[in-house]
Amino acid sequence: MNRQMHFNPPQMRSIFVSAPVEWLVAGRGTGKSEGVLAYKSAQCYFKTMPRGTGVTLGATYNQLLTRTLPALVYGWEKIGYRLNEHYLIGQRPSQKWIKKWNWKGPYRPPLEYKYFTSWFNGGGAHLVSQDRKGSSNGITIDWIIGDEAKLLNEEKFKTELIPANRGKIIAFKDNIYHHGMTFTTDMPVGTAGRWILDMSEKSDKEKVKQILNLQAGIYQLKQHYPSASKPVKLAIDEQIAIFNDELKELRTGLLYYHEASTIENIHALGIDYIKQQLRDTTQFQFDTQILNIRPMRMENGFYPDLDEEYHGYFANNDSYLERLDYNLDAIANINCMRDSDLNFDKPLHISIDYNRRIHPMTVAQVDGEYLKVIKGLHALYPAKLKELIDLFDKYYKPHRRKLVYYWHDHTAVGDDNETKKADVVIGGLRKRGWIVIPMYMGQAPSHEAKYRMWGDLLSENGYYKLKFRVNRENADKYLLSMCLTQAEAKKDGFGKNKKSEHDPNFPAEESTHYSDAGDMLVYGILESGLSYGERSTTGDMILTG
Repeated sequence: MNRQMHFNPPQMRSIFVSAPVEWLVAGRGTGKSEGVLAYKSAQCYFKTMPRGTGVTLGATYNQLLTRTLPALVYGWEKIGYRLNEHYLIGQRPSQKWIKKWNWKGPYRPPLEYKYFTSWFNGGGAHLVSQDRKGSSNGITIDWIIGDEAKLLNEEKFKTELIPANRGKIIAFKDNIYHHGMTFTTDMPVGTAGRWILDMSEKSDKEKVKQILNLQAGIYQLKQHYPSASKPVKLAIDEQIAIFNDELKELRTGLLYYHEASTIENIHALGIDYIKQQLRDTTQFQFDTQILNIRPMRMENGFYPDLDEEYHGYFANNDSYLERLDYNLDAIANINCMRDSDLNFDKPLHISIDYNRRIHPMTVAQVDGEYLKVIKGLHALYPAKLKELIDLFDKYYKPHRRKLVYYWHDHTAVGDDNETKKADVVIGGLRKRGWIVIPMYMGQAPSHEAKYRMWGDLLSENGYYKLKFRVNRENADKYLLSMCLTQAEAKKDGFGKNKKSEHDPNFPAEESTHYSDAGDMLVYGILESGLSYGERSTTGDMILTG
């Protein structure tokens, strides 16, 4: 499949080095999935190991279905491999397809093809996610690829999947890509994913430099080839063969770690995109998301005991996702049926932060010993509270227990010659069929009180009976807001640095507004003294806690 294609510098480095093991940390818009994972998997793994079996890895099945697979499909299409012609996703090959390609299947075929990508040359890849227990059990594989690697749990990766990448197949005996791995991600900014950056210490920079020099030599030789005489062409062929032997030797066992900024793809994105990002993001965001600069650990965070992997979790109802049958168009209508952490028979707790640029809502449940923030929703200007209520109602339409505890303080009931925000929320929810119990907390607690509360709660020192957990996928913006919120000394103790709220260039959904909404909800449940038991329609308390 020879066709002209455009590749940006990090994609070209990946192609030229072609290391068996590769880790790429790159900024926005650098084509990590479509230009690196798709090309590398097709050309180095599938192509060189016909009938081999690999893994496409994700932190969650939802991630694989909604983000990784669409990007791979697009990337494979660009290099000439078409879905349902050259490969199949989630279906057993038909007799027609088998006959067309003289398909012999993998050396180690899957027990079922529902979570498998089959290629025309007999190769394939299991779809494995860390949130589906047992999805990697019993498999023996020849290679691994994965996107959004910063979301992966390091311990699970090393203990559950790495041991599976151990297959011994005589046909691949001398293949340097056998048991190879390629992972891409953007820069980790919170507490999770920092282990990936340590891969840079394992990268052999001298070998990489030698490989690139040899590739430059091959390129120069090929430039002379068209006009060369036959004896010279033979000499060029011999020299290129020698270079290729050296390349194979250098690549054997090589781990290649590299980083890339968005600016390396400026010729495709355009200077206006970079200017827009510079204008519309904070310095921190521009440094990490565009320039791909490693962030310093936030030593003065307002939530210093927050650990994304310990306090965070993933929870997807895979049976619901499976019913979508890889219909990517249906993803847009996903609702709470996807969420395995939602108790459909328990009420929901919500809280909202109110301001012009954004109305963020955190949704939680108290289930057993856990206080879980299960969802983050927000409406950005010019959308208002009404649109936020619409988002909530649409997402939680299938929820059986139509009871909502609405936690709010004086900021929702102030007399500002406008309709009280609490009335908008309560009226809007009731109009849509929800039973709403207003949980008015009065004056908002001080930042110092919230700081102390979070210290006790996140450290799990026994002060609170409940333990805090947050859905890393459904409440990702809320979690990011917590990670980025800094503390500063104030007259009455520690408080939040609120500069991000007043900076019009800071994305509102990543500012302290989201963390404020969560603070209100958690403080209300733990410290307000208000009972949040379920009530009968007459208002009598029938169950507390």
